[in-house]
Amino acid sequence: MTLRQYFDLYANIRPVRYFPGVPSPPVKNPEKVNMVVFRENTEDLYAGIEWKYDSEEANRVRQFLSEQFNISLTPDTGIGIKPISKFRSQRLVRKAIQYAIANKRRSVTLVHKGNIMKYTEGAFKDWGYELAATEFRDQTVTEEEYSKNPEAYRNRIVVKDRITDNMFQQVLTRTEEYDVIATTNLNGDYLSDAIAAQVGGLA
Repeated sequence: MTLRQYFDLYANIRPVRYFPGVPSPPVKNPEKVNMVVFRENTEDLYAGIEWKYDSEEANRVRQFLSEQFNISLTPDTGIGIKPISKFRSQRLVRKAIQYAIANKRRSVTLVHKGNIMKYTEGAFKDWGYELAATEFRDQTVTEEEYSKNPEAYRNRIVVKDRITDNMFQQVLTRTEEYDVIATTNLNGDYLSDAIAAQVGGLA
């Protein structure tokens, strides 16, 4: 984590595909897996901003939250901060779209938990769509636009999004629909490991 932040190694790129002959007991059709996960590498809960429950720092944060925002936490509560920024989110999504264009991939899926964490993970999703629309307007199309007229957009990269927990099901049950994935740090850690397990990796 220290090296990632010091050298600003912001894109953890994890290609996952099946190789014939590799045992893959968890799934029936591992050959359908051919995905590349772009995991943001410098922020989110992995930024390392946290304090032990009985530390002076945690006590001060709990006190601040109580006094300024009327949020009450018990004294045995550890504190962690989840920073998600527009700049870091968009440069990760930019890298994923550039990869998709250069390698003639079909889609880029923004994976997030924005239905609950609206101003961090939800913002990641919104900033991703914003970047695609402004910087790659002629090369991308949203899933909604594509569904209305697939023939008109058949040469464009489809940008879509999925809620994280649903995505874990989707990569198993609708494997062929996913290609390039762009996501936040913690989600990318879990998801890339889960996809790798489908092709006989990470035991």
